[in-house]
Amino acid sequence: MDDERDPATAGQQVPDGFPEAFGWHPEPELLGVRDAATSREALRAAGAATWEAALDYLYDHALVRAMGDPAGYAELRSMYFGPSGGPGAAPRYPTPLPDLLDEFRTRIAPHTVSAWHPRSYGYFTPPPLVASIFGEILSQVAQQGVDVWHAGPVATFVEEEVVHWLCDLVGYGRGGFGLLTSGGVMANFIAMTLARDVHAPRLLGLDHPPRGRELEALRIYTSDQTHFSIGRAIDELGFPPECLVLVPADDDFRLRGADVAAAVAEDRAAGLTPVAISAVAGATNTGSVDAVGELADVAEHEDLWLHVDAAYGAAARLSARDAGRVPDLERAHSVTVDPHKWFFQAYDIGGLMVRRGADLEAVFGSRRPEYYRSGHAPMPSHNADAEAGHGEAGQLNFWKLGFEGTRRWRALKLWLSWKHIGTAGFGRLVEVNVDLAAHLAARVAEATDFEALPAVPPLSVVCFRHRPEGLAEGPDLDAHQDAIQAALETSGDGWLSTTRLQGGTWLRAGILNTQATTADVDRLLGHLRELGAAIS
Repeated sequence: MDDERDPATAGQQVPDGFPEAFGWHPEPELLGVRDAATSREALRAAGAATWEAALDYLYDHALVRAMGDPAGYAELRSMYFGPSGGPGAAPRYPTPLPDLLDEFRTRIAPHTVSAWHPRSYGYFTPPPLVASIFGEILSQVAQQGVDVWHAGPVATFVEEEVVHWLCDLVGYGRGGFGLLTSGGVMANFIAMTLARDVHAPRLLGLDHPPRGRELEALRIYTSDQTHFSIGRAIDELGFPPECLVLVPADDDFRLRGADVAAAVAEDRAAGLTPVAISAVAGATNTGSVDAVGELADVAEHEDLWLHVDAAYGAAARLSARDAGRVPDLERAHSVTVDPHKWFFQAYDIGGLMVRRGADLEAVFGSRRPEYYRSGHAPMPSHNADAEAGHGEAGQLNFWKLGFEGTRRWRALKLWLSWKHIGTAGFGRLVEVNVDLAAHLAARVAEATDFEALPAVPPLSVVCFRHRPEGLAEGPDLDAHQDAIQAALETSGDGWLSTTRLQGGTWLRAGILNTQATTADVDRLLGHLRELGAAIS
């Protein structure tokens, strides 16, 4: 009888006619996978073929050109979509996997930006660690939903463990907790929500989070080097635009405590209510690190929420040598960390760490959907009185801690990577990038036709420009940088982004690359000089 089958083997029973149910497809064994005798070898072969396509991409394209075959937007769009010039209808009939892998090789792989190329120093897109790639594969096969505990029981514990590792990195002790997000934008959004809904009510004497006109007198202080997501969060959270106060950074692009204190005093005198400071530790533009200790002093004295966007810079704390470049994070109420930046993780994985982890549930945990009934159990307390490293008894359900319901299992790849190379290994990789940035800055400093701003990089971002003799400050010099960047991109021999600093255009090298060496940096600089001479 069916109900007398051994539970350990019941799942291996293949109903009569099961494989035939997928006979409409040319590869039915890749759809109906219950029968190991039929599908296991087919899945192994499909995996091997897919991995081979990945290796073909790596060695035929990614390590050969930093940017795909030269093509502008319109040209590449035409090449990809064909005569129609735009997306067509969805495919009606199935295509065998080998044909799709061939299409990837010919239609997609030659046209990608390469994070793997040793002279690719554009946006913060590092080549992912192999362990991270494998962790991503395993997480997708397991298909765990890390929202309600029952949907991903052990996956929840893996994320809890990784979150605690990140809290330790930031310097949070008992009571600290957080969650993994899609990236820094979502983490910063959640941080600004905490400032609004946790801190502002107390300052305003409210028994509810402020909304509407109650937000008008609040002020949040930041600098012009802050990531755009802070301003976006303020907009979407209902604050009027004037609630975000831009305080000028110093000559090294750092936000200083005295300047914020002066802005706070001016606003208090005008009857306004300062509520938060949003600092940055590793600005996207320049890699600058705000004076977090000074800002923490101001926050404590003025009773403000301090958030630090350390999406990029927090990883410096993985290095015993370079941890001092990003000090005082433990003094912030919340810290953004992005492992898909300087932890060399496959997209996507960001995170927000909160000094008082219970604040997350206080803001996001009030709703109780009926279909999440199994996740209505009390949460662990994550309070400062709990045992070190553990919250009080309860059930951890991450949907109560942020905006997302369904959450992918982002933690496994970082868990696997961290165990594979250790904190010391991460630190070595970070130090190499810091040293490469210092080498690039030194080569620029000794050259007569290049200059950097700032002259000494705070982390691994170097902003510099080619300044040939006779080309004065102004639109022509700016256009020269754009032309060099475009020529480098076309050559495929490297990749840089550009940015605007102090009213001018600068080349920007964001060195987050495990494959780069000093020889690559020297070659890039020499090539830029050649391109600059040809353009001039």
